[in-house]
Amino acid sequence: MGIRISKRIRRLMTSLLVISTIFASAYLLGWSSLLSVSQVSVSGSSAVNLVLSELSKNGIEPKIGDQLARVDVRSIKRTLNQLDWISDSDVSRNWFDKKLSIVVQERVAIAKTISAQNLSLNFDSKGFIFTPTSPKQLVAQSALPSVTSQSPSNGDLTSIAALLEQIPADLRYLLSDLESISITKSSFILMDTRHNSSALRINWGGATDIGQKSKVLAALLKLPENKGIKQVDLSQPDSPIVS
Repeated sequence: MGIRISKRIRRLMTSLLVISTIFASAYLLGWSSLLSVSQVSVSGSSAVNLVLSELSKNGIEPKIGDQLARVDVRSIKRTLNQLDWISDSDVSRNWFDKKLSIVVQERVAIAKTISAQNLSLNFDSKGFIFTPTSPKQLVAQSALPSVTSQSPSNGDLTSIAALLEQIPADLRYLLSDLESISITKSSFILMDTRHNSSALRINWGGATDIGQKSKVLAALLKLPENKGIKQVDLSQPDSPIVS
């Protein structure tokens, strides 16, 4: 009988220990000041106030003294990634330093335009259209090449975005040396850039068959006889015109 009682007591003590540990951990994580936020850092952008203001507007701005475990990391990341001027973000907790780190990556524009609604818009290298917002993005506006259209419309902007998105890696240098992009009334996309340090105009035609046109363009640019090429017409990729 004594042995049976001893086993029951051991089980009871083990259960009480487990329960106590769970409650102690819950208290430590959720209520104790031992694991409250001691520092909030925002890096990757000089627009710290803009970032924190957006989080505050959504009721999820982390503050010193908040319980570290209760900070809604997923909501913070989701909110920031919904801002068009931010390409990516990451939020992490350091349990030892009790520090919350927010890292944002701003979009980098390669060209600018004015929309049909007279709004200033930018394109990144993947064709994503966004509104320049951060100080760094706004300062860069004066140096960006312009995208112009003879009949500005959202459709034209979409065509430009589709082109930029599909240009392959081996031709990305053309975007680094981009001078301007324009769209004709017939919706042909004209790109002024540089190749071998010389000016080059590319008529992409419409924003279709970009994969095929890119392969044709890459092959043409590699030919020795095209070393001094000035213009390429890819509107009909099966019959390109070089001059």
